[in-house]
Amino acid sequence: MLTSPHATAGEGARATRDRLLDSAERLFAQHGLAATSVREITAEAGANLAAVNYHFGGKHQLYVESFRRRLGVLREQRIATITETLRRTRGARALETLLRAFAESFLDPLLVAEGGRCLMRMIQREMLDPELPEGMFEGELVGPVRASLAEAVLAIEPDLPADHVRRAVESFIAQLLHLARTLDRAGAARSETAAHIEHIVRFSAAGFRACAHPPGRRARTRRDRG
Repeated sequence: MLTSPHATAGEGARATRDRLLDSAERLFAQHGLAATSVREITAEAGANLAAVNYHFGGKHQLYVESFRRRLGVLREQRIATITETLRRTRGARALETLLRAFAESFLDPLLVAEGGRCLMRMIQREMLDPELPEGMFEGELVGPVRASLAEAVLAIEPDLPADHVRRAVESFIAQLLHLARTLDRAGAARSETAAHIEHIVRFSAAGFRACAHPPGRRARTRRDRG
């Protein structure tokens, strides 16, 4: 079967675009946006100097797109993990199973995969010197994942108040993000990461379930028994 010249040209353009994104991620992670030149990016990608403008409209747009691509991958991975774990998980410890699976899917791409490690460096630089459109992290990654996890928790523990679950999910994810930053800097061993995950899972599962019994309600119950 013959391949048309247009199809071949399109594949070549996509390959160039992907190489530019890959090279930009590595260089932005190492040096930051301001200290990385278009010439450095195109040289590493094996592309001509005009390729960044042609494919992205400029260096800043390339920076934004490099984040968008990586955030989209993480979003789909995390939501898929939530969906699959919820589908196959039953029993009294289903909440722990869900939280553990999510924690592993949250940390592995950031600490193991090369693209994830680049993203961690880029996020750290972005927090110090913001360049992304306002609300991009929330819209592309945090919001959809947080909503999916909250829905899954409520499916497992339907008696929990939804507003408390949403706050507990925010706390759980914040613990994982802090752990990712800490372990990335420390270069922790896999066994150490597993121990941290297990602690956060136990701690958070207890916190989720405590939402069903606010302190005031427990106190009244004890007085009533007295």
